[in-house]
Amino acid sequence: MRWWRLALVVGCVPVGGCTVLDRIGGLFTGSEGLPTKVQAFPVETRDVTWRGWSAIEQTNGLIRMRHVPAAGARTFSLEISGDDAFLVFPNEQGKVYPADSRDASVHFGGHYACIGPERTWSVNDQPFNPHGGQYRVARRTSELERHELRFTSRPDSWRGATISMERRITLQRGNTHVLVDETIVNRGTEPLECQLWDFTQIDAVDPRKAGRQLRRLSIYLPVPRANGRKQYTVFLDASPATNAQFDESLPADVLAVHYAAQQFKIASHAAEWWIAAVDHDTGWTYVKAFDPQTRAGYVDKDGPVEVYGANHDNPFSGSFVEMELLTGIEKCPRGKGITQREHWYATTCKGPVVALTPAGVACERLSAHRERAYVDVSGRYGVFYLGTARLKAVDHQGEALFASEPILVDPRKEFHLSATVPAKEGGVTVVLEVLDYRGEVVGELDRAGIG
Repeated sequence: MRWWRLALVVGCVPVGGCTVLDRIGGLFTGSEGLPTKVQAFPVETRDVTWRGWSAIEQTNGLIRMRHVPAAGARTFSLEISGDDAFLVFPNEQGKVYPADSRDASVHFGGHYACIGPERTWSVNDQPFNPHGGQYRVARRTSELERHELRFTSRPDSWRGATISMERRITLQRGNTHVLVDETIVNRGTEPLECQLWDFTQIDAVDPRKAGRQLRRLSIYLPVPRANGRKQYTVFLDASPATNAQFDESLPADVLAVHYAAQQFKIASHAAEWWIAAVDHDTGWTYVKAFDPQTRAGYVDKDGPVEVYGANHDNPFSGSFVEMELLTGIEKCPRGKGITQREHWYATTCKGPVVALTPAGVACERLSAHRERAYVDVSGRYGVFYLGTARLKAVDHQGEALFASEPILVDPRKEFHLSATVPAKEGGVTVVLEVLDYRGEVVGELDRAGIG
């Protein structure tokens, strides 16, 4: 009955977040216990008409995505809790362009991929049109646990280079972790120096507000620290100290950019390669990441993580932010190419995003303070999995001494943890881990030493 009471408290709080109440007696059970299984909807994929396009819609009950094969196989939409901040430019809705069109300056919005490096190939000068052409679609939708869409372009040529593009999107049951595999292949006769360069465009205005006022949008990205300062490259503002959008105040090695319709472009060479966008009004949070590549020469000289912000709002361009990830530059022989696996995540939190794990994002890191026979534990998070969380106390050797009863978590609600629990002799660290809807451990959300 005690576990039932705890789960009910968490599950019935307002939409603003999931909270564990202070001083819940006997939160720790003294054993691992059995995690609670949670019902999750199967994945669905269907053809729809959306904003004038023939689109493919995918949903798992937590998030909803829409892809348009005839518009360069772009992903135009990623909703959580009915909110969608992927950009679609109003004047481009429903339009399609032929693959051989050289009007590559068209900007639909959403997510798409190009090739670089920029010194050779600008966004508007590509060996294929990233905005046009009907992509072939292959579907794997027989499993309830995951659906995969594979989009493949025809080869296209420009300035002596011929390439083809492929995007593979995998949506899984019970979580908001989307696998995005992108590949460019050299179809020409000569070796091609190139990199994979992808963009996600975030709408900085809110159509639900009168006059489409700006969202309270912040972008977070890891940056290295040297000589006590956060290090990042600024392209379009020579004096970042005078740009009020840049916020270096977070204690973590993370830069915050609070978008205010001032143009900027920055890059980071941090050891972690991710970018997060947060709408502070609705809690809509989107993260894109890929695993760092360490071989020599792989990282783009300006950094693998870049963010661009537009400085005006009109029907043909608009106020938006581009989140960019770049692979390294490689020379690809005929028939070879570059593939990167990108990870997308969606959750609900009000920010800031100070850390990323496969289980979620941290807004306020876990703290554990001992007061005599009790430990006060707190933290604030956005989770990626529908399931449960549990606290574990471990000793110096990392052995678990005890674990809490399950706490329900949901990506559509910010997760607030605030509890007072009994202290356990020998416990030096508190670990917060997440289990999926089947009761299987996903990974650690956070950990903290008991102070």
